[in-house]
Amino acid sequence: MSASDLHACGFSGSAIRRRITEGSWHRVGGAVVLAPRRSRMTSLSDVALSWILRWTFGASTRISGALALRREQWHLPSEVHVVVVTDKPRAHLAGVTVLRRPETESSGVADLRFVSAREALADCLTVLPAREATDLLDAALQKRYVRPETVAQDLAVRLGRGRRNASGLRELVARATSGSRSEAEQRMARLLRRSRTGPWVPNHPLRDTAGRVMAEIDFAHVGLRIAIEVDSRAFHSDRLSFERDRQRQNALTVGGWLVLRFTWEQITERPDEVIAVIRAAIAQRAA
Repeated sequence: MSASDLHACGFSGSAIRRRITEGSWHRVGGAVVLAPRRSRMTSLSDVALSWILRWTFGASTRISGALALRREQWHLPSEVHVVVVTDKPRAHLAGVTVLRRPETESSGVADLRFVSAREALADCLTVLPAREATDLLDAALQKRYVRPETVAQDLAVRLGRGRRNASGLRELVARATSGSRSEAEQRMARLLRRSRTGPWVPNHPLRDTAGRVMAEIDFAHVGLRIAIEVDSRAFHSDRLSFERDRQRQNALTVGGWLVLRFTWEQITERPDEVIAVIRAAIAQRAA
């Protein structure tokens, strides 16, 4: 709660300070958390943390980062906290990155304002170190939250002289438009070339009788109807992604496809084993 909320509830300034001193309450940014100090930011709920950010940085603050992603059910391997303001920030909170840019459309409930999931993803990619940004981009593409051309478009508007992390974002744009969704898929493509079992078609769409895309196969041997699915290094399956993956696999199986799935560890640590499985599948289908 904010101090003004507590005053409205009948708590005097001295009563608030006494509880903070004795440790039953504590301050986090511009808020007073009505819990012992062991309730750090990492243990707070998304709603509680969102309110803390709003009270700390002001009513016009737009919440971005992991909180905005999870609000739209984008479950990605990131816990980076970002807020967006229009003017120079007058507050600071450890573990929170503040970005400045003009007012844009946002959504929210009551007095909480959130940027869109696409904008939150771009914010995360802007502030994260290179390796973490790459893993996050790989996961977002592999889970089909965004398309390569979409994320490239969102990042392109953040490029330019003097822009934050412009060189890193250029590398991510190049990665998104490389034709392969993740580093794991790039490595798998090299293994498939090495195996000489092709032709393999990356990102092959599977359509229903009406021409609608039901699924997109990471690598498809169309002639033998073999589908290869790849889990990236940063792959973490939430419940929605798990169900979507199973629906895709069922659609492929019903359509007569043999589905092979490989993890990052298999591709990088046991490549010969991966190639052996693929060659066995080729021989089985050819027979």
